[in-house]
Amino acid sequence: MSSVVQSWAGGPAAGLAAAVIGATLGMLLCRAVARWFRATDDDPPGPRTSGLLAVISAIAAGLLWWWEIMNAGPVPADAPMIVQGESVARYVAHVVLFWLLAAATWIDLRQRVIPDWITVPGALAGLAFAWVWPTSLLPVPVEVPRSFAAPAVQADVLAWYGGLGAGGGPCGPAPQLAGLAVAAAIFFAWWSVCTEPSSATGTARWLSPRNLVLELGLAAITAAWVIGTVRFDALQTAIVGLGVSGGLVWGMRAGASQALGKEAMGLGDVTLMAMVGAWLGWQACVLTFFLAAFLGLGHGLTQFVRHRESELPFGPSLCLAAAVIVVAWRPIWQAVRVHFETPGQLIIMVTAVVVLTAVTLSIWRFLRGGT
Repeated sequence: MSSVVQSWAGGPAAGLAAAVIGATLGMLLCRAVARWFRATDDDPPGPRTSGLLAVISAIAAGLLWWWEIMNAGPVPADAPMIVQGESVARYVAHVVLFWLLAAATWIDLRQRVIPDWITVPGALAGLAFAWVWPTSLLPVPVEVPRSFAAPAVQADVLAWYGGLGAGGGPCGPAPQLAGLAVAAAIFFAWWSVCTEPSSATGTARWLSPRNLVLELGLAAITAAWVIGTVRFDALQTAIVGLGVSGGLVWGMRAGASQALGKEAMGLGDVTLMAMVGAWLGWQACVLTFFLAAFLGLGHGLTQFVRHRESELPFGPSLCLAAAVIVVAWRPIWQAVRVHFETPGQLIIMVTAVVVLTAVTLSIWRFLRGGT
């Protein structure tokens, strides 16, 4: 069966199917954004834009299929062993994530806002996808000890503590129960910060869409913990990514706003990166922040020189950085993975991200004349 799947996945028919799916998603993206623009009294995109977006999406989906499936682009070069079905699941996850990032970028560039209808369902979908298909997480090489020879390098996926298949997570009843408590606490914190408060009162308040997200989410996390297996470890990886990524941006936002004396980032950037963390994990998001600081500075300088704009949306830089991290994951992780294996180096890296973001905001404030 696996040979049949592998043969089909590497064939031209599969690439054509990926292109058709990409074109369909491109048209759906245009319709979703157009509906949002109409609801906010903005001009929606026309048929020409929809057709162009469908063509671009078809090409992008086909190229991503060629890179991830036919060439195993994200898989570490020193661990080539991989099951084709795992690559397909990862490809689907990345297509969905890129669709969400494209929608967020389009609206943020035009309206300086990232709607909750993108980030909240997107974050929940990332959590669900990690539980259903744990192998959709980003691939990494791990060393498997052998008593008769040197450790063998095999392909694995990145969990919040290292290789998912290699283990290393909490063991025993007490640590596992603590893991459930941490997962529930992170989900509650995300719900409190990243979802719009409900105006309902009384009994109806507990049945409002926002509260149903909390109630059903906590119930689903508990059920996943009871079922156990590696699926809960994957779900916990997505939840940790959700919390660390959203929390890091929230902290940057609070600190930068305090330093500038005004809001430096919108809350949409927090919800956006929480969503990305649910799909990619916290390690990839730390790298995303680092890259986004450079992209944001370049974008800001370009907009200042060309249009003298005083407001810079940071969301598009975060989205582009996340896409670059996904596509170029193999060389990027090979270059930086040692820093994530040593706590001291990891602290230095996170500190560098914070400092670089602060420098970017300071330069931007200087260009705006200190306002």
